[in-house]
Amino acid sequence: MPSHVVIGGGVNGLSVAWHLAERGADVVVLDKGRIGGGASGIAGGIVRNYYRSEPITGLVRMSVEMFEEDPEAYGFRQVGYMAAVPERQVDDLAAIRDQHERAGYESELVTGADACREYLTWRWPDWEAPVEAVLHERRGGWADSMQTVRRLAERARAAGAEIREGVEVTGFDPGAVTTAAGRVECETVVACPGPWVEPMWRLLGLEPVVEVDGERRPLVTYIKAQEGEFALEGAGLSGSAGAEAPVVHLDQAGPLRSDRDGRVLVDGPWGIYFRMGRTGTGITGGGLPVYLGGPPLDPYGPDNPEHAADPGFTDFFTSGLATALRRFRGRAGDWRVTAAGGLLTHTPDDYPVCDWVAPGVYAIVDSGHGFKTLAIGRLVADDLDGGEPLLEPFRLGRFASGALHVASQGPYPWT
Repeated sequence: MPSHVVIGGGVNGLSVAWHLAERGADVVVLDKGRIGGGASGIAGGIVRNYYRSEPITGLVRMSVEMFEEDPEAYGFRQVGYMAAVPERQVDDLAAIRDQHERAGYESELVTGADACREYLTWRWPDWEAPVEAVLHERRGGWADSMQTVRRLAERARAAGAEIREGVEVTGFDPGAVTTAAGRVECETVVACPGPWVEPMWRLLGLEPVVEVDGERRPLVTYIKAQEGEFALEGAGLSGSAGAEAPVVHLDQAGPLRSDRDGRVLVDGPWGIYFRMGRTGTGITGGGLPVYLGGPPLDPYGPDNPEHAADPGFTDFFTSGLATALRRFRGRAGDWRVTAAGGLLTHTPDDYPVCDWVAPGVYAIVDSGHGFKTLAIGRLVADDLDGGEPLLEPFRLGRFASGALHVASQGPYPWT
């Protein structure tokens, strides 16, 4: 009898399966489709420690260390991660830098408009966007999403875990999960449903709501991540420094004007993130997410019209690039674009949940952090084995008790 059934073949489920099997446990992973078939397989794979809430800082440091142990196998490009922000976010960056220092994670903070301009133009002489603070994590970067998924699956199988694809969980019984292919007996279930949190909760007989400040709120909110691959002949992200460009997160106080026709696209704060494309050419990036109600989850990703980036996303993103770097100005009609998108689910304070949610059932509600919290599998294995203090800030009960994570001043829900 397998002692653990892990539901979900994304980065969290496969990481948990690997670390449980490595300890000698019997582990079966069930995925209704294929491994990496949800958010993990199409993620931008950005690896950074850019969070305002301190409890996650050490967890991300551990995740970065995992990538550093075998970067080639994970497809990890340690090019660095650079956040550049306006005045309202300077205090956030200073606090994050202090958190990094306490966690033993190296980063560099630059403040003041003139100092930031000098720092950024040293790498990109045509940098234009005005910012008041830059936080540079040299250990960050990005990982190829499916290469990371495959590596985790390889490690899980090598440790003895069995991975069954195309097996959908249909219910739960004491000591077993039920599937379309029959019952799978187990002592413990670890549910890692990714965006499929609500249907998983209902299968468990739970209502997907929590109490926050005396108000009933959804356990998760659906967010459409808007990303894409962008190519522009004769222009890329290279600069004077020679090395591959870091991942850049640029926030601005607003407004954002279209590089195509000058109209105002966003009247208030906005932000984009961008990096070199997977093949070493082009640019991969994304922008502000779209909050949704309860859209259909299947099919997941770009094949679902409701998951695809909005029609105005290309203008938004390329105009953001034109704000950042002079080389892209006046080129709105020249871009070749492959837009992408997918759904994420975010908890009320935008941070993960790791907790027992029903007798014999432990759940990870990811809240869109995925690749930044790769080490969560190791910590959850510790939690199942007797408790893990590092996961205490991520318990489900924090919402009712008011122990929510600190929110940033940025326009993104994931910082």
